[in-house]
Amino acid sequence: MDQNIIPVLIFLFALFFIITFSNPALFLNDEWITVSQLHQLGEGHQVTVNEGKYGTFVNGTPGPYFQARHNLLGYTMMLPILSLPALWLFSLFGDQFRIAVVLLWSLLPVAMAVLVDAYRPDYARWRGFRWTWLVIGASFLALLANLVFYYPWPFTAPDAPVEAAAVVFTNHLLFAALAVMAYLICRIIFEDTWFSIFGTIACISCSSYIFWASNAKDHMLLAAMTAAVILFLVRYIRYGGLRDAALGFAFIGLLAWARPEVGFTVFIFALLYFVGLQVSRGLLRRPTNEIVKALCMPLATAIGAIPLLLNNAHVTGNPLVPAFYVYEKRLLTGASGGEIIGAAEAVNGVVQSVPAPSGGISGFLSVLANHFTPSWSTLPGDIFGILFAPASGNMSLVAVSPLIVFAILLLPVLYLDYRRGERSPNLPVVIFLAVVACAVWVAYARNLPGLNASHGIVPDIRYLSPFYLPAGLLGVYAVSRLADATDPKRMTLWQVAVIGVSAPALLVAMMLIQPYGGQYAGYTMFFTQITFALLAVTLVLIAAKKRFGIPSGWIATALLILVAVPFAWQLMMVFLYSVAKFNGYPLWIPLVETLYQHCIGVSEVVPP
Repeated sequence: MDQNIIPVLIFLFALFFIITFSNPALFLNDEWITVSQLHQLGEGHQVTVNEGKYGTFVNGTPGPYFQARHNLLGYTMMLPILSLPALWLFSLFGDQFRIAVVLLWSLLPVAMAVLVDAYRPDYARWRGFRWTWLVIGASFLALLANLVFYYPWPFTAPDAPVEAAAVVFTNHLLFAALAVMAYLICRIIFEDTWFSIFGTIACISCSSYIFWASNAKDHMLLAAMTAAVILFLVRYIRYGGLRDAALGFAFIGLLAWARPEVGFTVFIFALLYFVGLQVSRGLLRRPTNEIVKALCMPLATAIGAIPLLLNNAHVTGNPLVPAFYVYEKRLLTGASGGEIIGAAEAVNGVVQSVPAPSGGISGFLSVLANHFTPSWSTLPGDIFGILFAPASGNMSLVAVSPLIVFAILLLPVLYLDYRRGERSPNLPVVIFLAVVACAVWVAYARNLPGLNASHGIVPDIRYLSPFYLPAGLLGVYAVSRLADATDPKRMTLWQVAVIGVSAPALLVAMMLIQPYGGQYAGYTMFFTQITFALLAVTLVLIAAKKRFGIPSGWIATALLILVAVPFAWQLMMVFLYSVAKFNGYPLWIPLVETLYQHCIGVSEVVPP
């Protein structure tokens, strides 16, 4: 515990934070698929055809969303299976399961205070005052206040959205685990505790992970699996342990279970990088047994992919054909009569089989070629739009994560250093992060026009959300190189202070001013323009530092505010837009819910 106190504290704080501001409900219709799978899995039923708890009319017929998908559940089962323990835990409390979350929330600050007092006593006092006792007392008072405003949530009712609560809570845990993994990766790269904490805050703030951690979509799961892959393979790159390499490739198999297209491209890119790294480190000059042992590490991917293969075989009948392909028209055609697998039969309890495409390996390769072929004519415009100004009007990648620009600037800087003979010890790690970032883009090469123009990709380019982590890590590394950070501890503490002040201030200003007419489009434009303006100021200050030697504090100030703006945007989407969610419950914490209703509550949403 003494060696791992910081990761433990990060996990506890991240879990406390996300429970405080989120509510267990659905934001997108797509989440109906996951919660339906969990419901039917929990009941011990089949998980291929929707049985009607979600997205179904009162008369038992599927609504338009499921009708368009022929009432089939085409997502992988990874998130529903991971959510089963939360569902079982909540079932122990029945209609009082909310109290379990409230008690957990109240105990998290106590646990953090006790751990700090026990393992870092130097930090348990501020100017001689033992602040940990204040935290414990405040937690007890918050518990009493929650009990005053507490009311139970339905669990045993037939239409109780308990599956939404279980999936959202699971995403909370995945978010906390992601924060820990981001810190561990930063710790390996920077070898400084305080700057690693800063890097963790920056990567989480400059992403959409806080938002997805509060919903039932699988993007949080995908980001967590990507983080695990990066963590173990970065450990291998730095320390050379084959066990880390095996674990990294095994998590690629699990990543493929979460999203087959992302897992496939990450595996191909990571495999090419791994082989190239081995050759550059003199693998061919080693004994034969060491060569074989090293080159067998990527085979661990097959072990991690076993659940995916079983999932595919159960749904499509072919372990190589992902479950999502049940939505392809050629798969929905029955073997006899050419009938489409319909909703009526499913609701009446008739489970249909979904035929897989014929053709064996050649058919599988045809599916791959079709999926990963980009639209070359629109590719440059699509990439620019996704990065800076999507045609849909949603948040661009750079507006969500301005660290991407620093990551892009880092690559030519490292190349020039390499040409001058200055090879950074982190160069192999930087190259690997760039490889993973490219793999995420290639996974959706065919879908880039849709990602740029589709109004359904909200609130950001969500399918590229795994890209935020490697790009953020590269951006933080660029900050360490370009911004001349002086005191990491001071910088980290100031980052916390800036976020704590500027995020609420931005939200209040947004609510009072109602920029650009208010509503979602106006708020998106508001945060986009603030981010771009601060990004431009920061880049100008960095250039001025190199040219005129201006104080580094100016750069640090601009950078800290720049990181805080995307954090405020995420808080807006999680907290203020909680009323826009459906098939779920209000805010987890009664005290927060009461404050929201009396101070911020939204009574009406008027279209722009």
